[in-house]
Amino acid sequence: MEKIGEGVAELLHELSVLSLSGKELQAGEWTLTNYMFFLLIAVVVTMVFLMVGSRKVKLVPTSRLGSLMEMGVEFVRDSLCADVMGQEGVRYLPFIGSVFFLVLFNNLIGLLPGFKPGTGTMGTTVAWALMVFVVYNGIGIKKHGLFGYLKSFWPKGIMAPLAAFVALLEIISQLVRPLTLSVRLYANMYAGHVILGIFSIFAALMLEASGIMKIAAVLPIAIQAVLYALELFVAVIQAYIFAVLTAVYINGALHTH
Repeated sequence: MEKIGEGVAELLHELSVLSLSGKELQAGEWTLTNYMFFLLIAVVVTMVFLMVGSRKVKLVPTSRLGSLMEMGVEFVRDSLCADVMGQEGVRYLPFIGSVFFLVLFNNLIGLLPGFKPGTGTMGTTVAWALMVFVVYNGIGIKKHGLFGYLKSFWPKGIMAPLAAFVALLEIISQLVRPLTLSVRLYANMYAGHVILGIFSIFAALMLEASGIMKIAAVLPIAIQAVLYALELFVAVIQAYIFAVLTAVYINGALHTH
């Protein structure tokens, strides 16, 4: 049990925000952290994927990367823009597509051995959620005007006290959205890596033991393989959820009724 406790403590330390050299951050210290480093890698990978996949665009793509890129863009355009917002939503494809692919590549990079997802820290997910919050409210204000957009929070056709209560609930809902959007993404990615790490600890301890325990190590290794596949699915679905909620919020700002 003592070794398990030490392993879990080391795992949580490895998953915490540290300097690139592995040292704990001091109060007020500004440095490149481990999560920032992998976030930058994911940004570069996303940019390279988009640029390479879109260069020399042909009617019929001849490269596998071009075909994959086209499939991804069509998925975002049809499932995240057109289906949620109608044809009007296609104009927001660049923003929603950037959000989807950036979150997706951050999640997937975190599944590589020795890598961490940029989305595995609240600092990243909160920043992205606030960006989405500013963008969709800005879209609403641009279309309806500041007064018209704020007026949409006040429901029509009901008594003033009830309308005020509903308006208060709507404002609170708007303010809470960045928190729920960021916590959902962070919690799923962080928890998944904790679970994978715990089963790795179990497998390593069993392999160090003797006799039947070495054979029993097959069980946590098999469970870890299943969980890894599940984490791959979660990485994709969380990128989809983050992007589709972004589309839903933009649609709500466009059609305030």
